[in-house]
Amino acid sequence: MSEKSPDSHRLFTPLTPYTDMDLSSVVTHINRSTKRARERCANDAVTRGFLNAAMALMEELFSGAATDKSGEDSRPTMKFLARNQVLAKAEELSPNMRLTIGQFRDRWANQQFFVADFIAYALMERHWSLHTALSERAKVLLTEKSDFIGSVHEVAYQDLMVVLELPAYRFQLVAAASAETDPIASDALCKMYDTLNATWCTLYDAVFTRYGLKFRPGCSMKQLNILLQSVAEGLGLRLLAGTDENIFDHGKRTSLLGTAALALLVAFVDPGDGRSFDELVYRHFDASSSPKGGPLGVDR
Repeated sequence: MSEKSPDSHRLFTPLTPYTDMDLSSVVTHINRSTKRARERCANDAVTRGFLNAAMALMEELFSGAATDKSGEDSRPTMKFLARNQVLAKAEELSPNMRLTIGQFRDRWANQQFFVADFIAYALMERHWSLHTALSERAKVLLTEKSDFIGSVHEVAYQDLMVVLELPAYRFQLVAAASAETDPIASDALCKMYDTLNATWCTLYDAVFTRYGLKFRPGCSMKQLNILLQSVAEGLGLRLLAGTDENIFDHGKRTSLLGTAALALLVAFVDPGDGRSFDELVYRHFDASSSPKGGPLGVDR
């Protein structure tokens, strides 16, 4: 990949497979008759072993570590989640644990149930928890440091590094591509974005409170967050495509995402004029073409 940071410093530490986190709200398709039994089974070592094995297969596939022994070209699909492949990887990762196909079927009566739980686990609990960790550290930078512009660029730089370095982002793209016809993927993605919205909006709210900022009329925190996330994901696609567009400056630890974030903040923040976006644009464009400042002769 062409865009790779030469600096090993990170705002976050990549997470290891969960051993203590409660997965009962994520792994919800376990084949048990009662809610308590499902929650207990969702958190046992065997269930985690299968999920982490699938995660390892996903990381191999989307990092390029997996090879096609047939010699034929292959493309990322959900077929890597086949029971036999997951079991083989689980046995490799946990040689001292007894794992069988029977245990797999006991937990997920239908393969689609396992796929549903894995998508939720991969997108929400593993990959996007890194964004949560990043946002927590970003709060310190953006509300406690004196160099706000530099802090915005640092946070944006690290956010794009998540896109570049985590195979789970590529998995997200596959899930998104199938979401229209796959309610399982669609539900997992919606939950993921709900988590992101809540996490990052909390950060932006802290920034606005710290600096005493307010939005222009008609603007909201959620709109700002959706736009920033969309820009980040769009730039991520271009980076993964290998475009030569100078999206990063690794020496300065800046990026076009940081520039976009600063531009959106300037646009969204009301400096005291009380103008909406439409009024602001009118003032810069429509009004400039009228000798009296506007069609009604009113200088806005």
